[in-house]
Amino acid sequence: MGENPGVNPDARLCRTIDWTDLKFAFIVGAVTTTLKLIGQAKPEWQLNAVDALVAFLLTLGYIIARARRQPEKLDEWGITTPLNLPAVAAGLVLLAIAVGSQAAYGIALTGRLDFEPAYAPRMVEYIVGAFPQQFFMCSVGLVFLTKIRAFRGMWRIPLAVGLVFSLAHFWTPARIPGTIIPIQMVLVFPAGFAAAWYFLRFRSILPLAAIHAIGYVLLHNWVEMHL
Repeated sequence: MGENPGVNPDARLCRTIDWTDLKFAFIVGAVTTTLKLIGQAKPEWQLNAVDALVAFLLTLGYIIARARRQPEKLDEWGITTPLNLPAVAAGLVLLAIAVGSQAAYGIALTGRLDFEPAYAPRMVEYIVGAFPQQFFMCSVGLVFLTKIRAFRGMWRIPLAVGLVFSLAHFWTPARIPGTIIPIQMVLVFPAGFAAAWYFLRFRSILPLAAIHAIGYVLLHNWVEMHL
């Protein structure tokens, strides 16, 4: 039978689950988890940032290799999607919320707020850690969920992503005083929800990676260091 002229081939592609993306996400997760466990077992090896760097390099290599054969994947992943004015405005609102929430927590803990010049280069450096997280959360995980009927809609997926992203931060060491609950586990639930909503609405991960890097550095210096 011939192709149905009324069906857009790109639409058919978008409804197809990309198992290669999921397999790659599993491999990177296994590699980085192994490196993290080795770093905890052998602290003298000083592998604290190696897992993030390896994840970044593997992700970058995968994107380049897939894009050479399937350049349309770059738009599906939200890497080359043009940013319109609403997307920029929404990104700035999310950034303001991220900075404002960290500032509020920091003032509540110490009664003051500082911003050292060294924070800026640390934010740039943390793009290495933030980009792979956004890629796997949104470009792989979120795209996968949009192709499952049970998760269709603008609210079900953000709730699911926020919950999974929160649980993924249970290993972080800074705990809410008097509890076993990591502070990041609480804060990243709304962050994951907002990131999922933004990606569904604007299909771009680059602003999210930048917000993630800025928010993490402020969280570490304004909140976690004082717990």
